[in-house]
Amino acid sequence: MAIRKILFILAGASLFSLQAVRVSAQGPPINTDSPILLGLNGGAVRSFARVIRMSGLNDKKMTVYVSPIVLPYNLTTELLIGGVLPLVNKKRSSISGSSSSTGIGDVKLYAKYVPLQIDRDVETIRLAVKGTVKFPTGDEGKDPALGTGSTDFTLSSVVGWIKPRVGFYLEGLYSINTSRDSLNYGDSFGYNFALGYRLLPAVYKTYPSPQLTAYLELNGVATQKNKLKGSDLENSGGTTIFLSPGLQYIGGRRWLAEASFQYPIVDEPNGTQLGTDFTLSLGVRILVI
Repeated sequence: MAIRKILFILAGASLFSLQAVRVSAQGPPINTDSPILLGLNGGAVRSFARVIRMSGLNDKKMTVYVSPIVLPYNLTTELLIGGVLPLVNKKRSSISGSSSSTGIGDVKLYAKYVPLQIDRDVETIRLAVKGTVKFPTGDEGKDPALGTGSTDFTLSSVVGWIKPRVGFYLEGLYSINTSRDSLNYGDSFGYNFALGYRLLPAVYKTYPSPQLTAYLELNGVATQKNKLKGSDLENSGGTTIFLSPGLQYIGGRRWLAEASFQYPIVDEPNGTQLGTDFTLSLGVRILVI
């Protein structure tokens, strides 16, 4: 059985991610990248809704709503390019007052290439490498800031091993973060692991057939401290690791719905920064090509 064509567009008030489904396997992970591309000359539009809750000392709180618009396009069956336009709303409050900001965040452009593809009768192994550039399009002058004001570069790689009911995914990312004026942002290293298990059906009788998949992911990032004129800023950088359970329902060949709750099992921001309470993602993906 061959891997089916991939990718879905998230539509509606709360939208999410994209990919295709193999007859004997499952959909893509929710928070981890996938090494499976769209297919020859494939294109799509994507968005999703994510809520991030943060809190800190002196009753400081922040709620971030993010709905990115993603435009991926396959140049070949091994090479995909795309862009991300994030729509951001931030609300911050403390005992001294509150503020909010809304607008476009930092735009990203990326390219993903698949150098390794091993397809067997009831399984596939894929390896993808990805390069991303983030541009300073978000207004860092607003309170809270919508962008960092820096141009940053991320290199990542993800490998996936997908069998009839089980999928394993492992991803590593390194971000080279640059500067804004005399402020130098610290680089970061991220890592994601996803385990997917198709709950229903146990065995396909016909295709397309509705399926329900459970995901358990581990999503971590460690960031170095920022530097101002060569000196470390104590209230910057840190480490966060999320345990991320999720469910994904595929209703047919052209749509799926999913939800993921990310809880920080390690939340160690340096200094007096806000810590992350949780992240909630909800979405629907619709295949448009």
